[in-house]
Amino acid sequence: MTGLLCGRSPLLAARQSFYRSVTSVYPSCVLFHSQHQCSQSTKPVSHAWARSQRGSLSATQPVRGRNMSVQANHELADGEHADSDDLLVVGPGVLGSYVGMLWQQQHSTATVTGQTNSTTNHDRLRQMRIQPRTKVESDSRQFPYVLFSAPPSGSSDYPAEVAEAAKLWDGTGALVFSSSAGLYEVDDGSHCNEDCKIADRGSSERTDKLLGAEEAILEAGGIVIRLVGLYHAGRGAHTFFLKQGQVARWGGYTVNLIHYEDAASLCVAALQSGKECQGRVFVGADAAPLTFQEMIDACLTSGKFSGSVDFTGQETSKKGKMMSNCQTREALDWQPKYSSFEEFMAAGANDFYNTSPLYSAKPAA
Repeated sequence: MTGLLCGRSPLLAARQSFYRSVTSVYPSCVLFHSQHQCSQSTKPVSHAWARSQRGSLSATQPVRGRNMSVQANHELADGEHADSDDLLVVGPGVLGSYVGMLWQQQHSTATVTGQTNSTTNHDRLRQMRIQPRTKVESDSRQFPYVLFSAPPSGSSDYPAEVAEAAKLWDGTGALVFSSSAGLYEVDDGSHCNEDCKIADRGSSERTDKLLGAEEAILEAGGIVIRLVGLYHAGRGAHTFFLKQGQVARWGGYTVNLIHYEDAASLCVAALQSGKECQGRVFVGADAAPLTFQEMIDACLTSGKFSGSVDFTGQETSKKGKMMSNCQTREALDWQPKYSSFEEFMAAGANDFYNTSPLYSAKPAA
């Protein structure tokens, strides 16, 4: 069944029961949907409310308007459209560069610019027909479409860097930021969706960086996509665990995944979504949660991986979450190419990243 894990663990009954309940509410959405600490409000929220109640911005709750610094750069009438399809990708790494490639496939006359911190990957970007430039080479030119997909690790002041990138958007097409679903507080093994509570300010340095960055994007009228764990054939938690052999984690911990190609297509859908999605928060997930042990079992059953993993951690109150994104799929008319990690592995674990000469990633032995 698409989007529903056909697992061997005791979680299966709960997953099947929840699937039945969610499809009664969202008949066209074949995945999980949350009932944990969530609301279904569709009332627009103000910036003041957003700053004080950061935990419930969702796909159903748009934040209207822009902050003054961005608004001064582009006073636009409602309904004004982009003059071109040109796209700026800030952080054109594994995810961002694939977004650039998809964008060119759908917009043949568009120029895609990739802004990086160094020149390390510029040759590969050129081969993907992405025009590279470093941050120090950037100017004040604005773009109708901007994606910020650089991780926090590459910046000393992440929210400020994101805010600066937002100023490179001219206010027409769309501004999109790839954030993390790790902001959601749910960690007891229950269900979670776009409306669930996120971490408060001060919870950790990492979450504070992401919250500050999200706020900068939303106040600029942009779109936030909170992504779950990213993977492709040669990259992800599965390859890390297989290399380690012994992992001090509980094998029954539930995780959520999305293939890099699907995360990229979701970013493209957000970029093309129009004014009605400005100021909204979406979730990127395949909605087929699985445990660490099920992840490794899928790898080894595929025949593309070898080895073993011994999970030595004990069960605790922290059990993960079961992430769904029905609202995102309906709002952006999006479905993943790879419906689950298990199905991807069972089909041979082949993707762009291990078949294209632009990448050397291959399944780890």
